[in-house]
Amino acid sequence: MHFHIKMQEKDRPLLEKVRNTLQCGMVYFQKERRANHCQCYRYTVFSQKDIQDKIIPFFSKHLLQSVTKRKSFEAFRKIARLVDKGEHLNGNGIEKIRVLKAKMNQKTTGLA
Repeated sequence: MHFHIKMQEKDRPLLEKVRNTLQCGMVYFQKERRANHCQCYRYTVFSQKDIQDKIIPFFSKHLLQSVTKRKSFEAFRKIARLVDKGEHLNGNGIEKIRVLKAKMNQKTTGLA
């Protein structure tokens, strides 16, 4: 399990600010090869401890502005709870995670 935020190349300072505020993870350039996509940077956290102790508390307290991102984060938080309980080690838990993951990063229309 990992957490990431991807932003356009011009927004790298914002990702650096997030990394410095949370004191975990790393920011790196992600070369984009797909047509109609701009170059971007990615802030990524792989440490399960940092995800549980820093990422989830921070974004639970400071809600994301976008409805879509907020819903994705809620699914991410539920998946993190399942992983923390070890439910990812059995078929039933994996299926719960698949269902939650399918709800992530979907466009929400008509809501501000």
